Amino acid sequence: MIAYLPLMLRAAGTTLWLSWLAMLIGAFGGTLLALVHMQRIAPFRWLAIAYMEFFRSVPILIVMFFAYYGVPLVLGLDLSPFAAATLALALHASATMSEVVRAGIGSVGHGQWEAAQAAGFTWLQTMRHIIAPQALRVVLPPSIGVFITTLKESSLASIIGYIELTRTGLLVRDSTGGGFAPLLALGVLYFLINYAISQIGAALERRFQTGSRIETVGAMA
Repeated sequence: MIAYLPLMLRAAGTTLWLSWLAMLIGAFGGTLLALVHMQRIAPFRWLAIAYMEFFRSVPILIVMFFAYYGVPLVLGLDLSPFAAATLALALHASATMSEVVRAGIGSVGHGQWEAAQAAGFTWLQTMRHIIAPQALRVVLPPSIGVFITTLKESSLASIIGYIELTRTGLLVRDSTGGGFAPLLALGVLYFLINYAISQIGAALERRFQTGSRIETVGAMA
């Protein structure tokens, strides 16, 4: 296992890159979905709700198969295993992130919107300078959970031929004649990665909370 450790560490980096890229796309898409969901135009809102409910209900494995085998048939695009896995994970993450972002925006009091409107702020200025900084404190903790879930779901990318951490561990197990050690190493690596992510998220959350208290004290002074 020591000889194969560098290989598994490189595979862990591949898994992190895949998960981070999918989460980045999912966060952007989820924010757009949340904003559409909050609009008063009924058809757009219904489409956003249908998207969210569909991808939150369908297992990620089915989405992986659709992205790899279905997209070439429907759209004529030949996706690589990496592109298909990224697309599937991003679709799943965006559906979850849309609810997270919507809850964060909804946590900001309606009086904040009215005050910004009275001050002559545009909708974009209100979102950027008033709503988004406050919503971010609410959005951050569950976003870390979505990222960890996305990282764990990336282990299914091996089903469509993408070589990530789980697939690498199974290949190492086959090359070493089986045994429990490669699976144990996989479990330890996933634990270390996810624990590090959760600790980084907790540190960011504490920093935001500290900044919020400083702003509050400054406003009272």
